[in-house]
Amino acid sequence: MQKLSNSEITPGRRIILPEDWHEKVVDFGKLKNLSYEFEVEEIVKSKSNKEIYYLCKPQNKGKATKIALTESAIKYLFAQEVPDQNIGLSFKEFLPLEDTHILITNVRNPNEVVPGIFRLEAELVDLKGKSIISLNFRIDYTNGNGFSSVRIYKDGIKKSTWKFLYNDDISYMSEYEQMFKDTMIHKMYVMASCKKLSNWLQKEGAEEHAKQLMERAQIHDSSKICCAEELNALSRIIHDKESLQDSSKQLSPIKRDSIKLHWKHNTHHPEHFKTAMDMSKLDIMEMCCDWHARSTQYHTDFLSFVQKRQEDRFHFPEWMFAEIWQYCKVLASEI
Repeated sequence: MQKLSNSEITPGRRIILPEDWHEKVVDFGKLKNLSYEFEVEEIVKSKSNKEIYYLCKPQNKGKATKIALTESAIKYLFAQEVPDQNIGLSFKEFLPLEDTHILITNVRNPNEVVPGIFRLEAELVDLKGKSIISLNFRIDYTNGNGFSSVRIYKDGIKKSTWKFLYNDDISYMSEYEQMFKDTMIHKMYVMASCKKLSNWLQKEGAEEHAKQLMERAQIHDSSKICCAEELNALSRIIHDKESLQDSSKQLSPIKRDSIKLHWKHNTHHPEHFKTAMDMSKLDIMEMCCDWHARSTQYHTDFLSFVQKRQEDRFHFPEWMFAEIWQYCKVLASEI
């Protein structure tokens, strides 16, 4: 991660663009020539978005294209890389490396948590009556809510701290934040399981089902991170993994109460329906991929787990379980 310097960056300061930053500007502006070396010409505050921009002119006078860097972007260039910590850091003092997955937690409301990817993007900004290509760090939200500039998380009612989403150290993570992490990791496993079953479906000629299954994989369990009420309920049972790791373990009454809202929002759970026979073919496929993902994550014997759950919990009709068993055998295979 990057530790930001407190020293002021003033006009006249020399800027050298890293190769990938240079490429972003060139690709965005469809430019044939762009300098790598710039000089801060002046510091301008945008009236439209209140962002502070460092307007930079090329040191090579033969290249006339100016660019702008936001305060976060230019400070990132002059920052010192330091060992990662996962204690909850201020955006004013530390920034993650580019393309890092993070969790952002509101200082005033610790239950206001958003997951995102810290990314550098090129964009057009109006400065002093001219459109200038700017480089700005933003958070691309991974819960489907778009993106936002890093600036809004520095001060005011949105003042927040950030943590690494996939860092092994969870000792400073709240149960709410841990639920986010668990969900995002689970979604990656589900994506891999759905891809495996989708490939088999394509070979069997079921191309439309293969396509729709992958579409479901994209939004699998998204309700966990989009519905605050559901996330809050599930965070209370984040440490209860027994029923996921041991097929003989049944859901405790507390866990059943906490997970009911999730079942209500997701049709890949039999509990969503009055009877499991109301599940569609895609519901069944996604359910099997969900089971396989958890089995892969927790290193359980997948087929034995499925068989045990059929006997002790779900009791699907024989004809329905035959279809489920077929999908599960495909997922358990080495294809």
